Amino acid sequence: MSNYLVPIFILVVLILGVLERKNVYNLFIEGAIQGIKTAYNIFPYVFAITIISGLLKDTKILSNISLFGMDGNLLPLIIMKPLSGGASASIIVDIFKNFGTDTFIGMVASILMASTETTLYVISIMASRIKLKDTKIVIICGLIGDLTAAIVAVIISKLITG
Repeated sequence: MSNYLVPIFILVVLILGVLERKNVYNLFIEGAIQGIKTAYNIFPYVFAITIISGLLKDTKILSNISLFGMDGNLLPLIIMKPLSGGASASIIVDIFKNFGTDTFIGMVASILMASTETTLYVISIMASRIKLKDTKIVIICGLIGDLTAAIVAVIISKLITG
């Protein structure tokens, strides 16, 4: 059934478009053009995030730093999660390979991945769509939420692991 879900969805959208007398093909082309423009606009940021995440992961600069009782090996994840979900996934896989999933570090990393958002990425996309110029307060609030989630993840993991 799941193999047919996407084609059925596309067919339903096409049928609804025709029933509402919309030019479905032109709407598709306009959407594709807008998607390409969006990809073009965010590409430099995504590229920079990819390079930064690779440097943080490969140099292991942050591994020896401890913050709020967190192991330094969690800092690359804490820093990258607000920027990129893909880079964060790569970092958490490395954490699981090196430390395991049932360890304190593995639990904190899991809670972090589940309770935080790619804050800066989401804000940049939403702000560009609604033409919001001043995002300072939104970014500060989002990053405070991410930091709070990291601290709570450590507390919960300490309670669980003892």
